[in-house]
Amino acid sequence: MREPNLYVILSHALIGSGFFFLYVHHVRVIFEARTNIRHLNQLERESLLRREDALYYTFYKKLADGPDFWHGYDQLKNVTDIEYPHSVNVLQRFYVLPELVTAYIFHIVRAGFNPSLQPMEFYLEFVWLMGGLTLLVLYLYGTLLSENVFGGIYGVISYLMFHSFAGKIYERPLARENFAFPFIFLQMFYLCICISRLLHRQKHTSRVFMVGSMSVFTACALLSWPFSNYIFTTQILIVMSSWNICSIPVGLTFALDYSLSHLLGNALAFLISHGNTQLLFTWQLSLALSMFMITLFRQFRNRRPSSNGQQGDYFSLKFLLLAPLFANSMQGKLVDMLNRSGLLNWQENTYVHYCDMWAYWVLQTKVSFVTNLSACNPLYERVALSELWQLVKTLIVKPYCMYGVVMLATFFRKWRKSNIITKANQEQRERARNYVLEDFLEEHHVSMSDMSNKQTEQQLQQCFAMLESCDHDYERYKREKAKMQQEQPPERDDFMQDIKRLKAQIHRNSDKQRKEREQASESNAREPATAETPAQAKTETETDSETKTQIEPETKTKTETESETKTDTETETGVPPTATTSEPEETLPSKAKEPKEPANGRRRPAARRDSVVPTINTQILNLHYLYSFIQMLIFTLVGLAVRKLFFLSFTQGCVIAPTVCSKIWYHRQRNVFWSVSLAVFLLSMFDPGMVNIREEYFPTRYNQPTDDLEGMLEWIKLNTERDAVFAGPIEIIGTVHLTTRRPIVNHAHLEMRQMAERTEHVYSVYSRQQSSDIYNQYTQLKIQYLIISLHECTNEVHDDCDILSMWDDKQPAFRKYPQFCHELLNKNVPSFLRVYTNDNYGIIKMFSQSVQINLKHNKMPEMSM
Repeated sequence: MREPNLYVILSHALIGSGFFFLYVHHVRVIFEARTNIRHLNQLERESLLRREDALYYTFYKKLADGPDFWHGYDQLKNVTDIEYPHSVNVLQRFYVLPELVTAYIFHIVRAGFNPSLQPMEFYLEFVWLMGGLTLLVLYLYGTLLSENVFGGIYGVISYLMFHSFAGKIYERPLARENFAFPFIFLQMFYLCICISRLLHRQKHTSRVFMVGSMSVFTACALLSWPFSNYIFTTQILIVMSSWNICSIPVGLTFALDYSLSHLLGNALAFLISHGNTQLLFTWQLSLALSMFMITLFRQFRNRRPSSNGQQGDYFSLKFLLLAPLFANSMQGKLVDMLNRSGLLNWQENTYVHYCDMWAYWVLQTKVSFVTNLSACNPLYERVALSELWQLVKTLIVKPYCMYGVVMLATFFRKWRKSNIITKANQEQRERARNYVLEDFLEEHHVSMSDMSNKQTEQQLQQCFAMLESCDHDYERYKREKAKMQQEQPPERDDFMQDIKRLKAQIHRNSDKQRKEREQASESNAREPATAETPAQAKTETETDSETKTQIEPETKTKTETESETKTDTETETGVPPTATTSEPEETLPSKAKEPKEPANGRRRPAARRDSVVPTINTQILNLHYLYSFIQMLIFTLVGLAVRKLFFLSFTQGCVIAPTVCSKIWYHRQRNVFWSVSLAVFLLSMFDPGMVNIREEYFPTRYNQPTDDLEGMLEWIKLNTERDAVFAGPIEIIGTVHLTTRRPIVNHAHLEMRQMAERTEHVYSVYSRQQSSDIYNQYTQLKIQYLIISLHECTNEVHDDCDILSMWDDKQPAFRKYPQFCHELLNKNVPSFLRVYTNDNYGIIKMFSQSVQINLKHNKMPEMSM
């Protein structure tokens, strides 16, 4: 990989900036076309936010509505109205880094530039900018892997044409992945840059800059999205596996810096989040620590001479497999010990929740009520096969079919050309014979005066006979001769190998004699002794040097080049050259026999000069390309199970897709690569590219929420106390808190153990339990108003995602009883009063026992009536 000059960097920056602003405008217009947000009032705008998005916008609103940033920052340290009556440190419990950064910049812009700036408008602009950053990194990433600007452009256009498979930033602007994935993508892109520099023997500008950049990217992702930890975990596993399996060396120095960046990223995230314990005990941290310890152990082992290299590799592989398991087990033991000692209050079961979710998706097992409730989220449904086939057909089937047609056409063309016998004219024969003569003189190091030797003349006649058998086709003659050299290696190869072994032995003897002289000088400094040993060593050294001078003239230049290469490799990787660089011995004669340009100035179409760029096989197996491909496979497995996460596979696929063709044909058949890729590109632009883009701007199946949530929110603001405590479905309870500022007891973060338990108690209204049991649960949570979803209170089971079906699986003994909320809507139940209903939601007010007694005294109708 050559160092790009200033013009190349500026051109990539200009193209990437164009895509950046184009995408920002694209998603802004789509969101406006779908929501018409400019013509909505504040209540209607805020009611568009559901689930945890509404909760995070509540945090941003506290930061933005305050007199300054730090006033809202202090408020978030003690929040009592989202998990009433408990006090919550939002900075420690939730992933609010995007809200902190956006609110801080909002106060700066409003105070200095635009006093009338609206908080939601600024927040959405920040979201669009993060989406533009993703597209910018996608272009640079695709250009890096394909080694061509067209690869980056092709990836960007593919991303826009199938934007419905992306993160759908215009449907859920406040989703955590919209803020975290740009930093994850940046970290992956920068990791590939570092690996590519290492493979091409290019030193990085600064190790501190590399570690610092990757640490910042890692910390920003961890503080924005809880799933970032799992993505980085898979990344570390890929790098650790490639470290031992791949033939291309990663380098101990780089491995040390890489693992250190993850450790520092976790530490930075832990400090910024005011000690979030979820970041302290993660799989990513344990694997990074294992990799760091393995690297230190390898560096210490390589400093000592090893007598058995295979045993060392075997031990390191065992250590590589056992170290993460040991670290994870010790992590669990440490958490359990700290919980029992009271030093750590471990309330979040993030890993247990996600493991239960994977068990539900993969094994189709019903683990718990909260797990089934989370898995039935429409965002977690699987990708439809019809949509997946459209994507695969355009990005995989169509290009490779065209590639196959072109390859078959090229093959038949060569086959037909090889079977056609063409007779060369006299001029072509003479030119071919001159080429063969020049090659013979250069290869055997003879001059025209030596042609009188019969043996030399006989060898030359054999070459001419081979040329005549090839119909005086010089290119065909070179191929046939190369095949013969591979079948029968020349004696010169054996001679060169003997020279190399002899030189290595001389170097070892010299090192041994140098050590003996040093030991002798130390002993002479302590006590007087004879100088026979140094003199003898000196004599032996002179003898060895004379012998070395006699055998080296022919391979002096080559040996210097090899020694420089080995020295550079040892400096980069920290491993001895014999363990890191092992060039195939078959390539040595070809380098020595490379024909030079003829003295008469004529150029012949002999062998093509070796390019600076690595060969095809080396490129395909390059570690940065191998890592990107394996990461895409892992993303694909995750995305096929969860539709919400399919954007990971799709975005990485847009980077990998245009690189396959360029990796095979870019250096030798550039015209074929351009023509085929351009044809596929133009075909995909119209169908289905333009169709999908038109569907995004003018959707036929998209409908705005018509659940009349705004009417219920208006009723709550006008008819309930400001300190009234609410509970309800996780889809809308955050919106209720955002718009009415009423305290709530549950929210949508079900991965938290305490919140999972609270949500299960709140959803008991949809079960078949007795009214007294449900009332006792609500009394413990101090709930005053309960919001219920009417379409879940039908007393019927339609599919496994019905809440009543989940309760029947959890409590099979209660199946003979009617559903409580169904009875609540049709009859009067003590301690429960229906105060509001519309077509979708109902509000139930809870009464205390004393009020219930007074109502009984006034002959309130009972449920039995």
